[in-house]
Amino acid sequence: MPSETRSGRTPPLPVARWSAALGLVLALAGYLVVAQVRTEWQIRRTLRIPSTQLEELAFLLRDQERGRAALESQVGELRGRLAAYEKAAAEGRTAAAKISRDLQELRALAGITALVGPGITVELNDSTRPPRAGEDPNKTILHYSDIQGVVAELWAAGAEAIALNGERIVGTTGISCVGTTILSNTKRMAPPYLITAVGESRQLVRALRRPGGQVELLTAFGFPVKVTSHELVEVPAYRGTFRFEHASVEGKE
Repeated sequence: MPSETRSGRTPPLPVARWSAALGLVLALAGYLVVAQVRTEWQIRRTLRIPSTQLEELAFLLRDQERGRAALESQVGELRGRLAAYEKAAAEGRTAAAKISRDLQELRALAGITALVGPGITVELNDSTRPPRAGEDPNKTILHYSDIQGVVAELWAAGAEAIALNGERIVGTTGISCVGTTILSNTKRMAPPYLITAVGESRQLVRALRRPGGQVELLTAFGFPVKVTSHELVEVPAYRGTFRFEHASVEGKE
């Protein structure tokens, strides 16, 4: 049975419920205040940062994160461009290396580069046989045609480079006679004549010693011929100049 007041009346139930709810709200607010105080105290003790600056720091942190993301994107783009540059440079180096190899081959073919490799030497000399009575003395000396014959057989056998007494034989080289003197690249030469050729030694020797060849012909007429194989021989570079009077580049007048 509900208790009564001094006046003998019972208090209304809604007022009692409102009082209980108000007390609960005040208790919760007190708890939140205490929690806030504890949090601020913890922040100040550990980070030494006033709680009023936390929101500003959070904004700066988000801004820095956006900046970092932008930089990471830029780094990725730059890496892609660098890879493209490296690929282009590698392709350029490959093309440059090919051009360099082609240029070296052309230099070698033109004779302006010294060459070293396996090959042979051919030593030619005038005949040691004294002229017979009434015989033409020219028959006992070597002529430019004799040397030209040996050089031609070496080219045909696959020689890659040839020199005569140290003079590189190139496309413009002529071998001729002035009296009893042989000229090559306008240089006067006297016996013995040493022909040096770079190439496959056995193939070159086999070509020179073939029946009916120039070496057999010279030997038959008493001219000393000495053919020697070598593991390495050197053919010097052409030291003259190239001057064309009757030649022009194809397609141009």
